[in-house]
Amino acid sequence: MILILDPNISTEGETYRRLLERLSRLPNIELRVHQERGAEKSLTEVHLIGNTAGLLIEEMRELPGVEHAVRVSEQYRVVGRHRDDERPTHFDYKGVRFGQDTLHVFAGLCAVDTRAHVELMMRALKEAGQVCTRMGA
Repeated sequence: MILILDPNISTEGETYRRLLERLSRLPNIELRVHQERGAEKSLTEVHLIGNTAGLLIEEMRELPGVEHAVRVSEQYRVVGRHRDDERPTHFDYKGVRFGQDTLHVFAGLCAVDTRAHVELMMRALKEAGQVCTRMGA
């Protein structure tokens, strides 16, 4: 479960301290705080790691300092094998399959200096059978 906190909540403030204190008492749940600071706004997320099935999402949304709560479950996993999960473990992009049973090498230029060098490299990779590439800029 991910708790998205109110924008610009102070990590030094009483609301934040009380929230983490309360969450830290949840049995068998590990807390991971993730913060992003922008020029005008900050975002703080608290990731609840463990068996969160017994937590009511409505209660989590009502906690002081919490703006939104998101329950994360297996259905959001795109690639990977999970017990009793019969969904495909791959996805296709522009005719190329990505999944557990495929391997792709992303060859290419570490830096782009001229259009001619890019075209030369892309042509050589295509002739060698490469279907994925990368470039630094």
